[in-house]
Amino acid sequence: MAAFWLHSDIPRWVGLAAGHPEANGFVSSLFGPSMVVPLTYFFTILETLAAISFLLGLLTRLAAVWAVVEFAIIDTPLLMAGNVEQGLVHALLFSASLVLLLNGSPTLSIDGLIAKCLRIE
Repeated sequence: MAAFWLHSDIPRWVGLAAGHPEANGFVSSLFGPSMVVPLTYFFTILETLAAISFLLGLLTRLAAVWAVVEFAIIDTPLLMAGNVEQGLVHALLFSASLVLLLNGSPTLSIDGLIAKCLRIE
């Protein structure tokens, strides 16, 4: 999931660094054309931070909240429009995010290590 997010975020950061910020068409359809670029980069910041937290295993459940919301919002129109191939990919990411939200990642995370040290499991 982290690799998926980082793969989609890198071109946006490169475009911003080059002085050509990208606008997400899906954000435009949800929020209107006036706020496309700021909201695109606000969501990109959240995605990047969530991906880093997944990679580090820190604040996994908090990052999973954003993942569940984002993939539910993206997946619903895809499936309703009949784009089943991409819809299933996002449904899989939604399901994985939901599992992380409900269970966390106690085995391979810094959160789990802290809980074991404090005996809070």
